Amino acid sequence: METLSVSVSPELKARLEVLAAETGQTLGECLLVAVQEYVENWETHLSDVHQIDEHEARAVLKAAVND
Repeated sequence: METLSVSVSPELKARLEVLAAETGQTLGECLLVAVQEYVENWETHLSDVHQIDEHEARAVLKAAVND
């Protein structure tokens, strides 16, 4: 496993510490879950966007021009 260093505000750290204590996890375990969820969500989102761009016809609205 790789080690990363992350800087967070004191307020965010305090909130994370509360959640870690309430869930019985370490700060590192909470951060790992957060990063995994972030990566999975964005991978899914970007995959969906690419699928739409490649395969879905889109309606294009054009403004009427009065001569």
